[in-house]
Amino acid sequence: MKKRRNQSSQMQQQQQQQPQQPHDAAPLPGQSRAAKKRAKKRAKFEGNDAGRIETESSSSPPASAIVVETDKRAATKEASSKTKAKEHHDENVAKKTASPADAARETQKSLGAIDEMEPELEELLSALTPLQILLLDERKPCEDEPTSENDRVVRPLDIIGDLTTQHRARVLLSSIIHPSAVTVSEFYDDYWGKRPLVAAFDETFDENDDDESSSSRRRRYRQHVSRLNGFLDRTLIDEMIRKNKLRYGSDFNVTRYADSAGNGMRRRITLDPPPKKISNNEEYVVADPSDVWSNVDESRCSLRLLRPHEHAENVHAMLSLLESEFGCMVGSNSYLTPLHSQGFAPHYDDVDVFILQLEGFKRWRVYPPVNKRETLPRASSRDYTEKEVEEMGEERIDVVLGPGDVLYLPRGWIHQAETVARPGYLPKVTSVKDDHSLHLTVSAMQNWSWADFLEILIPEALEGAAASDKSTSLREGLPVNFLSYMGTMHSLEEEDESDLPEGLRQAVESQKVHETVRIQSKSEGDSGGECSNDEDDDADMLAKQARVRALQNAFKEEAKKRIMRVCKQAMSMLDDACDQIGIRFLSDRLPPALLKPEAALTKEAHASSSSTSPHHHDASKKIWPNTLCRLVRPNIARLVIEDSKAVLYHCLDNSLVYHKTPLSPMEFEVDDAPALEQLLTTVEPNWIMVKDLLHGDVEDKMEIAQALYDEGILATKLLESPDRSVQTG
Repeated sequence: MKKRRNQSSQMQQQQQQQPQQPHDAAPLPGQSRAAKKRAKKRAKFEGNDAGRIETESSSSPPASAIVVETDKRAATKEASSKTKAKEHHDENVAKKTASPADAARETQKSLGAIDEMEPELEELLSALTPLQILLLDERKPCEDEPTSENDRVVRPLDIIGDLTTQHRARVLLSSIIHPSAVTVSEFYDDYWGKRPLVAAFDETFDENDDDESSSSRRRRYRQHVSRLNGFLDRTLIDEMIRKNKLRYGSDFNVTRYADSAGNGMRRRITLDPPPKKISNNEEYVVADPSDVWSNVDESRCSLRLLRPHEHAENVHAMLSLLESEFGCMVGSNSYLTPLHSQGFAPHYDDVDVFILQLEGFKRWRVYPPVNKRETLPRASSRDYTEKEVEEMGEERIDVVLGPGDVLYLPRGWIHQAETVARPGYLPKVTSVKDDHSLHLTVSAMQNWSWADFLEILIPEALEGAAASDKSTSLREGLPVNFLSYMGTMHSLEEEDESDLPEGLRQAVESQKVHETVRIQSKSEGDSGGECSNDEDDDADMLAKQARVRALQNAFKEEAKKRIMRVCKQAMSMLDDACDQIGIRFLSDRLPPALLKPEAALTKEAHASSSSTSPHHHDASKKIWPNTLCRLVRPNIARLVIEDSKAVLYHCLDNSLVYHKTPLSPMEFEVDDAPALEQLLTTVEPNWIMVKDLLHGDVEDKMEIAQALYDEGILATKLLESPDRSVQTG
């Protein structure tokens, strides 16, 4: 085995919280539909008095205590069986109206490709804040938590720590959209790539509420506005600019949406200083923090921070885990805008976005795609003018987001946003200011469509079909003089005129007028009963048209045969194309943000003398026949066959800056592939012992595992003394 230091030429071409409501089935006065829905789900989970769940609420991020009595599991299992039976019936009905994407998702579920969680567990854990899910925050038990010997105390944070990465990623997404009371399954079925979703605190505050109800509602609101704390704030952004010497244009932008020309039309203005030219290179200007904040506070400009995850570990951790959920690259920007200001013109994006409101309040106006062509676009739009937006009609969504709120927008949905003061229907909270707005935009699905996949597959399929040793059809010459009967000018009569360019449409109309005049002239010449040569001319013209149509049909049939041959070749190359787009994903994505329990099982932790893990000792630095192994994080590595070699790509060494560090694949012999496949597909909570790998001898098994361990992508542990019967290296 040897490690390749550069990517293959093929790869080079490709690169260019809200806490739970009190557990009462009856909704409280002023509860929203979302709150009622959550109460109903919890009532269903609680079942009956035999099994009761109690959640402690406080103004700090909740870490609920759960009392689970002995017969709860049986009651839950029975309820789950009934629910599944009903869901099975509903699925059969729904299949009749399901879209192709929905049907594909249901097929994935049935085959186990999507690892679904129990809805009750998802609902319970989604009440944790995203940061608690990401960092597995520790909290001392409250004094009032049950301590009876007959009670078993289980906290959500205890549960979340035992989940696999895939389930924790699912809970993270569920937590992000938790205020909407929409489950992740419902989100994918009804919203993902289809329509926006608002996940906001929407309980009403009524002056007529009694003191207890009002106090309870205000407590829930205080918890809601703090549920997204810990990712970014203005103070942290200022620290980033000062500490990291951020540069205009490459690290952030200063923008304003204003009428700078004085003609009554607002447009986006970027105030970044131009890069300096040094030799033949351009160098972006390092920002002076005082100038940046002067533009924001005095000139009312917006500050767009690019890649905040590069300097904010918690943001990186969230994006990394969401990449495990979505299976595609996830990125981020953040936007800080002063009160009564707007930084960007109305536009749509080529990515699906989750807008996490962190500070202040922002009014969002959202419009659906203007036509089918701009639905799920592959490129972002230009800036729309205010007049164009007015012609779009009424907004589909007009909402003010406050701290803790989230808005999901599919790509293609036009939007604009302006910072506003705290709405009067929301109570004052000391920690919530409205002098500026700060939101974090999390993006996904960029260049991740079927079209992007086919752009990889079809050229490869064409090349493969053309090089076939079984058929020469794609290498045969084109028909003689086929251009004399094929092409737009030979098929104008068959075209839908509305789809033709203006020039061709005029040509068709001119041809029709000419034909009408000719027919009229012929009619006038025949009125006296005299025959003319026009009949012969018409017969010749009809015969010529028939010959042309026959040639055109023959050409189309021959082209169809060859296209089908390419399609057949493409179907045989699906796995290869999936490998290529999979490698592209590994190149695009962020390095995994490993949790301490994950990192504690890797080479880095084993090399640290401060490690206190019971599985870490001198023997752990070396792979033994009885070493237990698994991939440190699911889906961070991929095995492909290139040039008769087994090549392993991984993203562990990726940079936080897009494509800053190229992939450095590892090369093995082809007969190592089965053992490599076992190691890459063994993920938490499973382990595989080195001696059980598929290979000829134990020494080779140990060397393969050692290579992956040394690379840092393999988690290992020893439960007993090492088996020293076999030595390597």
